[in-house]
Amino acid sequence: MRIRQALAVAVTGAALSLGASMPAQAAPSAPQSAAGIPSWCVGGAQWSDRSTYGASCDVAFAYYAKVKCSNGSTTKTARGVVTNDGRTSYAYCTAFGTSYRVVPGSGGPVKA
Repeated sequence: MRIRQALAVAVTGAALSLGASMPAQAAPSAPQSAAGIPSWCVGGAQWSDRSTYGASCDVAFAYYAKVKCSNGSTTKTARGVVTNDGRTSYAYCTAFGTSYRVVPGSGGPVKA
C-alpha cells in the first residue's frame, strides 16, 4: 500500500514539475482590425499577423485579399491569389522585403 502511495506522489510531483518547467503557450492573438468585411462577402473571415493578411468569403465568384504594407517610409499594396468558395487568399507584405509590415486597418477582400 505504501508503495502505491509513494508511486502516486512521485508521478504527481513529476507531472507538476514538468508542467511548471514548460513555457506557457501564447494565447491566440486576435486579428488586427481590417478595413472591414463587405456585405457581399458572405461568411467573411479575416486573419492577420505582422506581415500577412488573409481573407475568406463563402461565395461562388472570385475574390482576393488586399492589404497596405509599409516599411516606415514607403507604402505598397500586396494582393493575394484569386480564389472563391470559402478559401483563404493571403496577401504577403514580405513580398516587398522583410521590413514591410501590414498597415493595421487596411486589409480586406476585393472582388476579382
